[in-house]
Amino acid sequence: MKSYCLSMLLFVSSVLASVGFAAEKDPNIFYGRSFSSDGDTLFYRVMYPKGYADNTKKKYPLVLVLHGADALAKQGQRYNAKQLSSPVAELFAQNTVKDSFPAIVLYPQCEEGDHWAEMGVSTPGNVVAFPEDPEQTYSGDLLEGMVKYYIKHYPVDENRIYLIGLGALGGSGALDLAARKPKYFAAVVSLGGAIHPNRTKALRKTPLRLYSSDAIVDVPLTLVRDVYIELQAAGAKACEPVFELENKDEAECVRTAANSKGFLRWIFSQKKK
Repeated sequence: MKSYCLSMLLFVSSVLASVGFAAEKDPNIFYGRSFSSDGDTLFYRVMYPKGYADNTKKKYPLVLVLHGADALAKQGQRYNAKQLSSPVAELFAQNTVKDSFPAIVLYPQCEEGDHWAEMGVSTPGNVVAFPEDPEQTYSGDLLEGMVKYYIKHYPVDENRIYLIGLGALGGSGALDLAARKPKYFAAVVSLGGAIHPNRTKALRKTPLRLYSSDAIVDVPLTLVRDVYIELQAAGAKACEPVFELENKDEAECVRTAANSKGFLRWIFSQKKK
């Protein structure tokens, strides 16, 4: 009788563990997680693809979505969820998208007072001044470490790692990280960001899409055009001409791009050669 009870207990425990694991990887939930390195911590949200818990051998694309200034977390805040209300997060939450483009999607969190990339403000017009040789920011350094961690410890297809940056903050952060680690990413999308034109040479082999608008003030369209011009001068063949969206502020620029035909299809069609 004791042996039977013990067997039943082990069976029930096994079932509960399996159920717990499946729930842990529910594709309809953005789980709050943290990545720590040398005593520093980056909080983020993650959504797993459908079937992730049932197929541990399959490798998936990894997508990083860097939020804009509207989703900055308060200092000390854990697991901010503001970035999940972005049009891109809403896009990845759709069942049709999860069916067509299964991926591990990460939404890292940047705190107020920090940036994904070093950005100075100059006058007039509060136009962002991008340094030619920027220091890596606190959040940018942790972000790079998190990518390495996922490559090493998760079933990530290293030929299909994608980076999407939203607005001036996120878009510039995406370009900054890609310029530092161009071999990581199969495709990069900047929705309203830029970097110093002299840094673009590192991106000349990276499939790249740049979105901007004449209504964005802090990172004006002229700066984004300069990035594209310098890329062409460096011999870039994978960067498409700037998607110029007329009379769209930063939020509308992001929404228009995310809802445009073929937005995700172009990203997921890119693979490292």
